[in-house]
Amino acid sequence: MQLEEFILPVAMFLISLIVNALLLGVVLGWTKGENREFGDTIVTAIIMAIVNYIPIIGCIIQWYIIKTRHEQTWGGAIATWIVLIIVYYILLVVVVLALGLSLLALLPIALP
Repeated sequence: MQLEEFILPVAMFLISLIVNALLLGVVLGWTKGENREFGDTIVTAIIMAIVNYIPIIGCIIQWYIIKTRHEQTWGGAIATWIVLIIVYYILLVVVVLALGLSLLALLPIALP
């Protein structure tokens, strides 16, 4: 593996973490969460990215992380998690449209 093949995935991962942390701070404001500073949300985003790969209980662990790190109730943590996903994908569609790419490129199937 050449260095150029390694840099792009790492850069995309880091950009994704930063965007996720920024959006988490915004969404925590909407759901009345505490500890909305960038340092707190980036740590939460990193932990959530790691536990995301645990099958079945990964999302429950993410809810618990949001609940404990940002002083939320279980309902608030789940709402924060759901709204974060929705806002993240809305931002993704806006960026894709702004770059002039087709939405069909997001589909995981090959069209004739």
